[in-house]
Amino acid sequence: MTIRAEADQSKKAETPTVDRSKTENIEAGNISNEGAEKRADIGKTREPTAAEAQAFDGPAPETINGRLAMLGVVTCLAAEFSTNVGIQEQTAKAPFSILGTFVIISLASYIPIFRGYTRKEPFANGIWTPKAENWNGRVAMLGFTGIVLTEALAGKTVLQFYGLAKGVDPAGLP
Repeated sequence: MTIRAEADQSKKAETPTVDRSKTENIEAGNISNEGAEKRADIGKTREPTAAEAQAFDGPAPETINGRLAMLGVVTCLAAEFSTNVGIQEQTAKAPFSILGTFVIISLASYIPIFRGYTRKEPFANGIWTPKAENWNGRVAMLGFTGIVLTEALAGKTVLQFYGLAKGVDPAGLP
C-alpha cells in the first residue's frame, strides 16, 4: 500500500498547476459558475478574444440573441397587427431586410464587447441596466419561440390564434 500511495503522489506532482484566477486560463467549454463570473469580468482586465466573446457563457451570444429577440417580437407583432401577415410570410417577403437588421444589430453589439465593455456594472440599478436587458432578452427569446411554435402548430398567426386579429386585408383592400 505504501508503494501505491507514493506512485499516486508522483502523478499529482507531474500535472502542472494552472492559475485559474486569470481569465486567460479559463479553458474553452468550462461553463462553471466560477468560469462564467470570470468571463463576464474579462472586459475589466483586458479585451476579450473572439473565442472568449463567443463562448457559451461569454458576453456575445446572450447579448446579441436577446437584442434580436426583443426587436423580433416587437416588429413581428406590430407588422402582424397592421397587416394580418404572420411571421413565416413576413420572413418570406423580406428576407434581406431581416438579415441586414441581424447583421447591423450583431455588429453594433460586438463593437463594445471587443473594446472591453463588461456586462457587470457595479452601480447599475434601475430599469436600463445590463441585468434588466438580459432578463428582457430571455423573456423575448421565449416569446419569439412561442410565436414561431404557435404559427407552426396552429396554422394561424398569433393574433388570429388569440382572437385579436383585426379584419384588414394584407393587400390593403377593404
